[in-house]
Amino acid sequence: MKRLWYGLAAFILVIFASLLWLRRGEFMDVLSAFGRPSEAPQPAVAWTTAPEMPSGDLAPGSNRLRHIISRLIDPNAIPYEAILRFKTDADFEDFLKNNGKLRLLGSIPSLRAARVGYENIDDLNDIPENADTSPNFLVQLPAPPDPQGPGIQDGAVPFGSSAMEWLGIQDNETWGEGRQIAVIDTGILEHPTFGEVSVSNTQDFVADGENASAVDATIIEVNGHGTAVASVAAGQHDAAPGVAPAAEILSYRVADANGNSDSFTLAEGILAAAEAGADVINISLGSAGDSNVVEEAVETAIASGSTIVAAAGNNGVPGLTYPAAYEGVISVGAVDAAGQHLDFSNTADDLSVSAPGYAVPAAWPDEQVIQFTGTSASAPFVSGSIAAIMSWDPSITGQQAYDLLLAHSNEAGAPGIDPIYGEGILNVGRVVDAGTSGIYDVAVASHFYAGDIQDNGREILQVVAENRGTEIIYGSTLKVDSPVGEQTFTLGAMKPGEVVSREVIVDVRHAELQGSADYATSLTLPGSQTDNNPADNNLSSSFLPPVAAEGE
Repeated sequence: MKRLWYGLAAFILVIFASLLWLRRGEFMDVLSAFGRPSEAPQPAVAWTTAPEMPSGDLAPGSNRLRHIISRLIDPNAIPYEAILRFKTDADFEDFLKNNGKLRLLGSIPSLRAARVGYENIDDLNDIPENADTSPNFLVQLPAPPDPQGPGIQDGAVPFGSSAMEWLGIQDNETWGEGRQIAVIDTGILEHPTFGEVSVSNTQDFVADGENASAVDATIIEVNGHGTAVASVAAGQHDAAPGVAPAAEILSYRVADANGNSDSFTLAEGILAAAEAGADVINISLGSAGDSNVVEEAVETAIASGSTIVAAAGNNGVPGLTYPAAYEGVISVGAVDAAGQHLDFSNTADDLSVSAPGYAVPAAWPDEQVIQFTGTSASAPFVSGSIAAIMSWDPSITGQQAYDLLLAHSNEAGAPGIDPIYGEGILNVGRVVDAGTSGIYDVAVASHFYAGDIQDNGREILQVVAENRGTEIIYGSTLKVDSPVGEQTFTLGAMKPGEVVSREVIVDVRHAELQGSADYATSLTLPGSQTDNNPADNNLSSSFLPPVAAEGE
């Protein structure tokens, strides 16, 4: 009787999974995850009809077949494809020689992985028992942030031509010299912004294995997304400048003209970049599917010495897309020119850092320059910064360069690491100035609504200050104007990089009556000391506490 119930439960599970497959279009909305200008081709995936479940009595071995089908049916998977993994080289090589009715679409010997296609359910019986079976997930360059959904909030400030200055980058002509940045994307087209920069080791994993040059637009149609990403990391032209213009760019085309790719092809690109010795690997694309083959490719690349940077995603939801979500990958969120988190940028407890991601200049095919928006644009700012720091000192590893960026990032949001901004906002200028004495710079880093953190019925606003200079600062004055009046705090000694916060009570009743609670904070140095950057000494914010919002 138990066997009957177990069999019935398994059959119901497979039927339910099949229905999910058939309604996969409804699930694809979760993949609108990375920035791309409106001029870019929109993703267009023509999903094939899902395989029908076999009717009648299943043949011997049907329990195993049910298990395989349940593994492959996933709303984020590519229909009629699978990735097989083998534990031994012998098993892997045997399958390559004899794969039965399965169509061999590709193989990665170093991972003992094979990409296969199949026509119907019966073909899956030719999957060897010693193979681990998993889906081949869709990887995409989705549309720009949706203005009707979690997109760009009112009051967001575009960067325009100010992104480099905002990051403290100047006189960077030699930054990145001797370092390699791999751009795993849609390929890189010729553009004036690259000047004499070397775009080399180009590989195309999309053009049916022909390995055609993605730099030559006469060979194959190429989406401009990869060109834009590469220009942010290493562009040379004033109209589309990059962080590390002297770096060598390695181009790996894994996505087609519609911006579509898959887990297997992405893994191929990552491994090729690592094998070529790329110092930094930038991945401004992603998937909602957690692929073990991509995860192992990431682990292999990191173990070989490459540093991987990936876009967090533009869904406007908690949770990172893959590969940004994998351990060891530097995930990057997006902020505007006022240092505000952009609503479309995904959040997560393990988000690494934030960088410019709203209307930054970037190269586009046909010698165009576009305003690039999304975490796709944010990631190459970090990739270029890591390559730049590595070029300053040949002994510095990618991880050490990233650690320097984190140590000198600007505090934002809640004090310390938070899911909105990660460990802070990129500020390359602070790294450049770290060895320069005599820099005095205190900043009002954020107003963070903490709620009733003391559980005493009082709503709290944390006013966060940071010493962004290179000298210890004693006795700065912090003034906060709020609906409950002016409050003044004298801050003690603040070491370079130190963050402190002071708590202010939120007048909830006032917020409910007036529709908002307004706060204005100023921070001044003691005595006759002059602040090197007075622009960050003041901060104003207006918001409605959640308790008031519920009453609307």
